[in-house]
Amino acid sequence: MDFKLLLHLHFGFAALFLISYTAKSILFLLGNQEAFLAFKKKTIIIETIFSVVFLAFGVWLIVFRIQTDSYQHWVDPKITLALLGIPLGIVGFKKGNKFLVALSLLFFYVSLIIGLMHFQ
Repeated sequence: MDFKLLLHLHFGFAALFLISYTAKSILFLLGNQEAFLAFKKKTIIIETIFSVVFLAFGVWLIVFRIQTDSYQHWVDPKITLALLGIPLGIVGFKKGNKFLVALSLLFFYVSLIIGLMHFQ
């Protein structure tokens, strides 16, 4: 598959995931438990699909870059923040910890910004 196509698919699914994750996080952070649980119940499958697909395309992009000897090290903090955001969000939602959820959301947005700064 073409690198540019992979890049755009990765970005598209990451953006869809982040929109859903942001909505869920805001409902959680506002303390609206009923709305949060209703939203989570309705979007759990689609959010899981978005996250798995964007992570798969991200791994594919890294493998492509490594194989073509074009890996750039600006990707390292992007990957680190995204991978840290996942367990922080999981633990934050399960334990009801608003700080961890907010930190997870921040990590995802910073990761997106780093990626957009180098989007080619």
